[in-house]
Order: sequence, then structure tokens, then C-alpha cells
Amino acid sequence: MTRVCLGDVAREIKQKAPAGQELPTVGLEHLDPGEVELARWDEDAETTFTKTFSKGQVLFGRRRAYLRKAVVAPFDGVCSGDITVIAAKSNLSPRLLPFIIQNDALFEHAVTNSAGSLSPRVKWQSLSQFDFELPGIGKQEELADILWAAQETRSHYRQLLTTCGDVVKSQFVEMFEDRKWEIRPLSECVNSIDTGKSMNCGEGPRAIGGFGILKLSALSSGAFVASENKVISEDSFMVEKEIEKGDLLFARKNTPELVGTTVYVSGKVEGLMFPDLVFRMKPKGVNAIYMLSYMKSDRGLDLIRGMAHGSAKSMVNIPKTQLEKLPVPVPPLSLQQEFADFAASVDKSKFAVQKALDELNATTKKILNQELGLGDV
Repeated sequence: MTRVCLGDVAREIKQKAPAGQELPTVGLEHLDPGEVELARWDEDAETTFTKTFSKGQVLFGRRRAYLRKAVVAPFDGVCSGDITVIAAKSNLSPRLLPFIIQNDALFEHAVTNSAGSLSPRVKWQSLSQFDFELPGIGKQEELADILWAAQETRSHYRQLLTTCGDVVKSQFVEMFEDRKWEIRPLSECVNSIDTGKSMNCGEGPRAIGGFGILKLSALSSGAFVASENKVISEDSFMVEKEIEKGDLLFARKNTPELVGTTVYVSGKVEGLMFPDLVFRMKPKGVNAIYMLSYMKSDRGLDLIRGMAHGSAKSMVNIPKTQLEKLPVPVPPLSLQQEFADFAASVDKSKFAVQKALDELNATTKKILNQELGLGDV
């Protein structure tokens, strides 16, 4: 094993596209947080982007590194200036590079070394100083084989989760859309819309039994991820901002593609607060699962994201005064409960798949961290 810095085994690519060449376009909005493969891009779109990348290189979102955006390019193209293009040197397997980049320890390093308050960015000079242990090229290829096999399995699991979500969404459409129901403003369907608290946090997540505050990424997947938090002191913990079972958490401020994401807290949670970028709602007079599904429906999301203020290329915000006016169709409670029971039955299957996915993620993370000498990051 040899201890190296990222800059010893990888380099930043700075190349401009030749004039008149038409290539697929990738912006920050196309990089999905936590994903190692690129799933979205633009074709034949007008763009001011000039930075080029090649198939197999890594596209790293250097702006707001806490969003954990880094994918391997499946083709040649052009990308945003807020994306750092990284290529492996001869002493590093290009197939292993994406997993080294899409790693908790590297992103923590990137966040720590980012500069700027409103839109922090990390430079390659800082990113290149991330250090880790690197095995020989033969071992690198073996490790890459394992990680890519796991990635293929991970993709299958995620497709199953998507299918579960689609089944529930289809049932919602079948039961409730294209019918005339009583319409109430959201303010009449919840006890309150509470804003979280901003505070200074320690490094890393809270310890078991400790106190923490959610990160915005706890909502980004569309499901509540309690482990996405940062530690806070007991003295700074505010009971009135504590998350409870049955809460709906709403991303009031985020990127245009993630703002308005709503999640449901289905289990018991203790010692966790919600941040100022999140609204908490406690439904009244409506079923919480019905409310969640409405806010995640195409109609609901269109209305919600139509309320967003801000630049389409940066963080946007949904004001509380606007959200309170969201029109909510309210069917009879018996129908809402019937739908919630159906969703619960699908969730049992979804839970089993998610558990298998979590175990796979934990195993591959442990393998990679051990091989790179990163410990239990």
C-alpha cells in the first residue's frame, strides 16, 4: 500500500469544445446526489458551456459539495463551469476513480475546504490534497470489479423501489384524480407550518443517544433518512424543533429540482431537530399518507414548485405564505384511509428491498474504506 494524494493519481481536465461541435450537455442539475452514474443530460440544447469531458472521466460538482454530486461520464460532452472534470493518471484504474471520488471522506474534505458563504465552491487545488492508501494496479482492478458488480445490483434494487413508488402513485391517480373533491388551503389541513432552526454544528453525525440536526440531504431522496444529520450539543437542542413520528418535513429551500420535496416520518425519532431550510407540518383532518402522496403527485409538485422564488440555476425558496395557500383536494376520510392501507402494504415490500440496499451500501462502503485506509468514515 502507498499513501497518496488525489492529485498524485488523478488530474483536472481543462479543455474547451471546438467551435461548432454539437455534444451532449451536462449541468449541475443533471448530477444526482450520491449517484456514481449519470442518468440525465440535454441533447441538442443551446448552451454557453464550453468545458469538455470524455467518456470515463469523473464529473464532480464543485459548487455546494455537500450535495455529493460526482458521476462517471458515459460519453463525450460539454459541462458547466461549476463541474470539475477529473481523469485518472496511469497509476490509477479509471474504473476505480469514480468510487474514490463518490466517497464520504472525500466529500467531507471537499466541504471543509470549500470557500464562499452563499454558494461555496471547492477548487481542484484543495480537492487534490485528499489523501488515502492506494493498492497496486492489479488489486485496484479487482476492487473495481467488486464495486461495479455491486453498482449493478444497486441499480436493480433502486428500480424495484421506483416500481413500488410508481404503483402507489398509480393507485393515487386512480382513486383521486379527475374527480371533484372539496378544496381546502393547506393551512386548514395542518396544525401549523413550522420553520426549523439554523445553528452551528459539530463535525460528523450525532452519537447514539446524542443530539443532532438534520441535513437537507435527509429529504433529498424522497424518503426520510434520519442518519443524515450533524451533531449538536445538548444545550443547543430545542424541544419545540424536535422531529416526531407522523411529521411531514418539507424542503422549503433547495435546488430547483429538489425544492418542495416532502417526506413522512414513519417511526419514532428522538434527539433530532429540523433545520431552517425545512418546514415541519402536522396534518389535521386529513390522512398524513394521503397528504404526502398529494404533495408528491405531478399536480401537487407542479403547484408547489410554481411557488418557488430565486434563480433557476441556484437555490430557490418557497415562502410559507405561499405554501399556506396550496389548494388541497380533500376526499372522504374513509377513502383516504383505504389508500393509506394500500400504500402501507406496498411499503412492506419496499422496506425489504431498502434493507437489502442499505446492507449492500454498508458492505461496499466498508470494503472501499478498508482498501483505501479511510477507516469507518
